[in-house]
Amino acid sequence: MTILVGYTASKESKAALQEAIRIARLTHEDLLVVNAGPGGEHKHDSMVTEDQQLELQTLLDSTGLSAEFRQYARGRSTVDELKDVADEVQPSVVVIGLKRRGTFGRFVMGSVSDGLLKELDQPVLCVKENPAKPSGVVRNAPPEDIAAAPEPRALEEATDITEAPDGPDPARTDTGPRR
Repeated sequence: MTILVGYTASKESKAALQEAIRIARLTHEDLLVVNAGPGGEHKHDSMVTEDQQLELQTLLDSTGLSAEFRQYARGRSTVDELKDVADEVQPSVVVIGLKRRGTFGRFVMGSVSDGLLKELDQPVLCVKENPAKPSGVVRNAPPEDIAAAPEPRALEEATDITEAPDGPDPARTDTGPRR
């Protein structure tokens, strides 16, 4: 399987890429990193420059994963391009960066992430950039071998919550949950 990453040179996209790399290492999946924008005469901030592309390729090569970078600038929306790529490769998950924007900001500026969440049939993982945690995630490192992870502990038998410690509540006549 493949993990698809929607990528720009933003901090949020870099956090999303780091999370996708972490997941790909755990699941032994390939990475497909896609940068898409309108192209042509419409230069857009979301388009990765040649220098940024070289930096990205160096990072991808250093991961030891099977990783590919594609850039699309064919006059189509980013959402349409990523949707077509997702339909082509059928990824296990699509990973995107998420900017912290309010409702008004999304209304005025639009939101590629909102469009992807609505349009994609595959699961979408949205990653927020976290300056305190460079990878964008907060968790302990998982065990090297997923199969060697400890079994979940069994839950202790639940006691009847309708009974008070010294017996049933005489003032309570119903048997349903309390509200």
